[in-house]
Amino acid sequence: MILFPVIMPVSQDAPVRTPERVTAQRLASRQALTVCAAQCGAPTGGWEKNEREVPQPNEGFFWSVSHKRNWAAAVIADRAVGIDVEEILPRDNLAVFDELANGQEWNVVGGQSWDHFFRIWTAKEATLKANGKGIGAFSSCVVNRLVDDKHLTLHFDEVDWLVEHFYHDNHIVSVTAVGDDIRWLVDPKKVEPTDRDLS
Repeated sequence: MILFPVIMPVSQDAPVRTPERVTAQRLASRQALTVCAAQCGAPTGGWEKNEREVPQPNEGFFWSVSHKRNWAAAVIADRAVGIDVEEILPRDNLAVFDELANGQEWNVVGGQSWDHFFRIWTAKEATLKANGKGIGAFSSCVVNRLVDDKHLTLHFDEVDWLVEHFYHDNHIVSVTAVGDDIRWLVDPKKVEPTDRDLS
């Protein structure tokens, strides 16, 4: 299956760190999901989450969304899939490097840096989302091979997961892939989701 991960800008009308901004981020991720559905022939609605906020399959299609302050992302596939977006911003707390990955993982990606930090973070988040897990399982999701500057693999639950990275506007987006043809779409024409899809 061809994957069409969609990256959509978040409206800047709402002030930062307000409920209105969270709503704008959620709307952008659902707009991205609607565009993605149109690209891959998936249903235009009916994208529901369970009580643990895990996306549920929809007519045989699996999905994942992510959003940050300025950008949101979505992907749909014919099997379990995960996507994550993060802005590449250094932090004051350097302890996060050791909390995210072990020494061997840092060696795989070429050492500790903020670019590598967010590459690993988004790759782990995408992989865990594909497995219906949260960040509490980071230590069980291990980077084990650097494929190239846009791909790496992680081992989780006895499976090696391939992840592809895309860089845009000082952000990194990672999506799980298994030899898929991936066609990234950035800020495509907006398609409004229904009110029901905004939950």
